[in-house]
Amino acid sequence: MVSSYAKYPLDFYSLHLGNAPGWKVGGRPPWGRTDPYPQYCAVCEVRMVPPLTIASQERSGGEGHSWAPQEDQAAALAGPHYAGQHPSLPTKVEVGSTDNMQIYVGPTSPEHPHTDLIQ
Repeated sequence: MVSSYAKYPLDFYSLHLGNAPGWKVGGRPPWGRTDPYPQYCAVCEVRMVPPLTIASQERSGGEGHSWAPQEDQAAALAGPHYAGQHPSLPTKVEVGSTDNMQIYVGPTSPEHPHTDLIQ
């Protein structure tokens, strides 16, 4: 079987390998509907960092289910699934309309206010 990405290897990397979906501690914020938007501390104006990403889905239902563990791939293709019971939703947490929420904190002081971004 030839992948639909055979002519576009960079698209394959971006969509399947470049940014692991799901909940994360640390790392970079995922792209949503817009480019990652830098967050700045309201007190000291230092760029904030995202120590936590809360994701609605652990993986997409796209071609090959590239982030699905092998033992879950058959279940991901099978259906129908009851609401909230799809294998890509093991936490049963949904942010907005299947969005991601990043929590941001300032690196200079834990007393400074945090912020969040949903996309």
